[in-house]
Amino acid sequence: MTYVGVGSNRRLLRQAVQEVQAYLTHYYSIVRFLFPGLPDDGGIIPDPPTSPSKSRHNSNTAEQGVVVVSCSSLLLPLLLPRLYPPLFTLYCLQEEQEEAQYWERILRLNKQPDQALLSFLGVQEKFWPVWMSILGEKKQIVSSSKDACFVSAVETLQQISTTFTPSDKLLVIQKTFEELTQEVKPMLDSDFLWCMDDLLPLFLYVVLRARIRNLGAEVSLIEDLMDPNVQYGEMGLMFTTLKACYIQIQHESTM
Repeated sequence: MTYVGVGSNRRLLRQAVQEVQAYLTHYYSIVRFLFPGLPDDGGIIPDPPTSPSKSRHNSNTAEQGVVVVSCSSLLLPLLLPRLYPPLFTLYCLQEEQEEAQYWERILRLNKQPDQALLSFLGVQEKFWPVWMSILGEKKQIVSSSKDACFVSAVETLQQISTTFTPSDKLLVIQKTFEELTQEVKPMLDSDFLWCMDDLLPLFLYVVLRARIRNLGAEVSLIEDLMDPNVQYGEMGLMFTTLKACYIQIQHESTM
């Protein structure tokens, strides 16, 4: 068995991930030796203090910020692009059976026009787009329209397959949420705030229309290698929403 070629085997995935994490820890210790001012893995670097005169001048500013430094955030963008092809192949092999179920539902559900799919997913009608733009010209969305809703968010999420590192993939997910919010804003009040009951069906529609072939492998790679410092923040919540959509597509019996 090997990591690459015809001998690659999904049983080697855990070992490969452990090796990547070991490389990160080892290289970070070397970097810290060269730059002793760096904190331990997961430590913080506070912003430099301001001078007394500047502090008096900016007496109403917020507290000093901090920068969290970890071996994954610092070194993974340099290391992972070289290791990505064989590593992602192992993830695809690991998720092969689950992704077969997911892809079968993706193909079947994408046969439906937009309004039928939005209704099936339980998206409230207040979120349904009424107009679409084609070459700068506005056209009304009708019951037979397909792939006409939330196009910007769908195209943004599709870019997740073009990135290598978990941080870049998380940025794509974050940008997708931002695009989705921008597209529904004209239909809602200015003080509207998302709740998960509204957001999950909408994002599920975006995931379905994005047709990401190896979404299970993408989710698993992010989960294994993402910076622990972002797991419980906004990006972590967005990633959890994407993972929930994947699981729902894969296991929902009514789909």
